[in-house]
Amino acid sequence: MAFVDLDDFLARARLRLDPVQGRERLPEGGDLEYLDPEAITNIRAAAVLVPLIPRKGGATALLTHRPETMPTHAGQVAFPGGKVDPEDADEVEAALREAEEEVGVVPDSVELVARGAPYITGTAFRIVPVIGVLPADFVPRPDPTEVADVFEAPLSFLMSAHNHTRRSGYWNGQTRHYFEMPWEGHRIWGVTAGIIRALYERLYEAGEETAA
Repeated sequence: MAFVDLDDFLARARLRLDPVQGRERLPEGGDLEYLDPEAITNIRAAAVLVPLIPRKGGATALLTHRPETMPTHAGQVAFPGGKVDPEDADEVEAALREAEEEVGVVPDSVELVARGAPYITGTAFRIVPVIGVLPADFVPRPDPTEVADVFEAPLSFLMSAHNHTRRSGYWNGQTRHYFEMPWEGHRIWGVTAGIIRALYERLYEAGEETAA
């Protein structure tokens, strides 16, 4: 299967991902095997909004660059999101709150679609991706204390395995494998690329060859 358009993507998401509310069904993925037993018992709940925008030229996904001053994943490309706070009802509310704080998303303006499979990071976060559609005329208002830069990448680009390159590196004494999806000078990799890849595999069955 291959990406067709936003409507087809959303239909697949509603059918194959978890509903916005209700019991999780999708298995966890990510980097659980790289965590030691102590880290596993201290995994922290987190969430990101995967913000899709129906632009005239085609649907895009909004992404941010984290400031170099962040304690974890500094400088990396990320979806708006963060830890689930005690006052958050659930991961969906946390994702919307963080998106409002980071890039000015108005929670009531988001068409919530589905939740992706939880992604366990090597830094011991359990991230739930929440797919939502923003207004077509959305203009980001990034908070400079939380976001260094904002950009959009075409959903058609992100949902094509031809653009998913496998890489490996040495981190914390182990060889780790990850995906990388460079877009116009922006290095989409690590956790964010892992979340994108997991969505692609769930929605399109990984039917294309992956770049070597």
